[in-house]
Amino acid sequence: MDGGFTPLIGTHAVAASLAMVLGAVNVLRRRRGDPAHRLIGRVWLVAMYFTAGSSFWIQDLRPGSYSWIHGLSAFTIVTLSLGLWNVRRGRIRAHAANMIGTYVGLLGAFVGVVAVPSRLVPSAFQQDWVGMGAITAIIVGVGLAFTWSVTRLLPEPAAAAPVAPAPAVP
Repeated sequence: MDGGFTPLIGTHAVAASLAMVLGAVNVLRRRRGDPAHRLIGRVWLVAMYFTAGSSFWIQDLRPGSYSWIHGLSAFTIVTLSLGLWNVRRGRIRAHAANMIGTYVGLLGAFVGVVAVPSRLVPSAFQQDWVGMGAITAIIVGVGLAFTWSVTRLLPEPAAAAPVAPAPAVP
């Protein structure tokens, strides 16, 4: 690693961090398919596409060429697209499997980023843990504030009209 946080690496890290927060919220929420789930999911999708796509311009592991991580980025773009395609076709179980699988992959990538002390993120925390902690807290706070406001401000879906009981048969 030679350059530290470039604007590309910084925005890539912010998008990935935001995607971790938004993905956790949508996976852990009980209600699925409501307007809040859809909006949070759309923002998560954009953050994930940006994270996966921007990785192709980050070549610090093997300068000038791609590494196995870029294969995972291509796979992520495919699974995101399949999840979007499946929900558009009404295949909710397949959609959920694609999106949860992609989210688990994001968590795995996060572990890979922070587990090696010589990588950029752990090195940055070692050099300035207060600043990096503050940046992390801001990203998480923004993600949680966004999800809180979305879940509180978007209208609830209309409840189905109650069904009258069938008349008793003598």
